[in-house]
Amino acid sequence: ILKPGAGLDQSLLQSTETALSTSSMEEVILNFVPLNIIQAMVEQNMIQVIIFSLFFGLALSLIKHEKKNQLFLDMISSFNHILIKMVSMIMKLAPIGIFGLVASLVEDTGIRVLGMLASFLLTLAAASLLFLFLWFLLTSLYCKVSLFRLIKNMWRLSVISFTTTSSAVSLPFQIEDGKERFGISDRINKLVMPLGMTLNSNGLSLFLALAIVTVAQAYQIQLSWGDLLQVVLLSSLACLGTIVVPGGGLVTLATVLPMLGLPNESIALLAGIDWFSGMFRTLLNVDPDVTVALIVAHDEGELDRAVFNGEKAPVKLAEKITDGV
Repeated sequence: ILKPGAGLDQSLLQSTETALSTSSMEEVILNFVPLNIIQAMVEQNMIQVIIFSLFFGLALSLIKHEKKNQLFLDMISSFNHILIKMVSMIMKLAPIGIFGLVASLVEDTGIRVLGMLASFLLTLAAASLLFLFLWFLLTSLYCKVSLFRLIKNMWRLSVISFTTTSSAVSLPFQIEDGKERFGISDRINKLVMPLGMTLNSNGLSLFLALAIVTVAQAYQIQLSWGDLLQVVLLSSLACLGTIVVPGGGLVTLATVLPMLGLPNESIALLAGIDWFSGMFRTLLNVDPDVTVALIVAHDEGELDRAVFNGEKAPVKLAEKITDGV
């Protein structure tokens, strides 16, 4: 409706043959199942890689519990830490690369491209605020708590996630606020929050879908309702177990665009404002994690409403140790 990518002169873009890959719904569903996982990885077919990873992870978890053997799991975990560390190191140099991308982009396409970027950011901001308001409203109604109190309790965490643009950095504050501001039990708090950090990426999913639509509009590609449905499904699936450091959205976007027939070069259009879009992505990734934990605690009867309403302070770990001594 807002068309953030429309109106960009085609002569300003690189001459790339671009056409959205179209297929029937049956082909889309069948394409979820990998015939050869190595080929799927080589072709960057992320949906097939994700589906394989889900079954692989499930089998790995079952073996861990049945055979009491987690040697391979520890190897994968260590390798994952190495990759995250590599990405973190690379992202420290990202501002220099992004400056070069934007400078080159403005030189090639003109100052008019900045209007499209501003329109994209405004659309992302409006969608993020709308999503948060509706989700907070549904959560307050379901858990029978005050909407205004929910927003007040969420304020500190929202500021932290918005300014750090990192779900990993926000996690300790999520766990702390979950107990001391929302009254969520430790059992629920320490289970749901870490899982939500990697599996509940609402902001990234919204960003990917909006970025795909923006790029398609920039290249004057008309998206049908079927295409939009595929974009939503792909954006949601691509967010499972994503990188939780600043700049991770561009890594995921680079894997999604080729699957829809859109050029990876178009990432340069959005790379220059990635830090600003990351603010809204992280906000939508972090805040709903707490509300999900709140819903689970409500269902399990482990929500201390007196703490949530600010009527009493929770007993902190330091106080428990002092009392024990």
